Amino acid sequence: MSSFTRPYARAFVEAAPPGYDFGAFLEAGGAMARSFEANPKLRAFLLAPNIPREAKRKAIDELSAKVGMDAYGARFLQVMLRNHRLLEAGAVFRTLRELIDTIQGILRVDVTVAGPLTEGETQAIENALAARTGKKVKMHVAVDPKVIGGFVARAESRVFDGSVVAAIRRFQVLVSQTLGA
Repeated sequence: MSSFTRPYARAFVEAAPPGYDFGAFLEAGGAMARSFEANPKLRAFLLAPNIPREAKRKAIDELSAKVGMDAYGARFLQVMLRNHRLLEAGAVFRTLRELIDTIQGILRVDVTVAGPLTEGETQAIENALAARTGKKVKMHVAVDPKVIGGFVARAESRVFDGSVVAAIRRFQVLVSQTLGA
């Protein structure tokens, strides 16, 4: 995370109008950031010192309208443009997502499972993680057959390993300690 991302994210949250839809902004902002990252001509246009700021401002307004960004969000992008930070919008949006999650008590968790989950299994894992962490959990689920069964969940720096592989390792350690091997 760059040193400027947190102040930008905090300023955005603190200045937002009451009831502001941060999710909609992040969705539209993500589309903008992907455009900046995927389009070398757009990046060159925005970086070019010989192109008038007004032309860049109009281009950002048009792109903002195309992705359905609200007026408050579009003004934020204009501030980033003016401060030469617009091409780092993706980093600011990631920091903003983390800040909003913290404010709302949401924990984003990457969960790896052996195979596709049913709705009930997904809910059971989500509930178990919520009970363990005391936070609302939003999961991203990936499939990896090496897990064999159960799941491995990663949230920030914490790992919750409820996999069959981990259970086998624990059993091996227990047997080794018991038998003195």
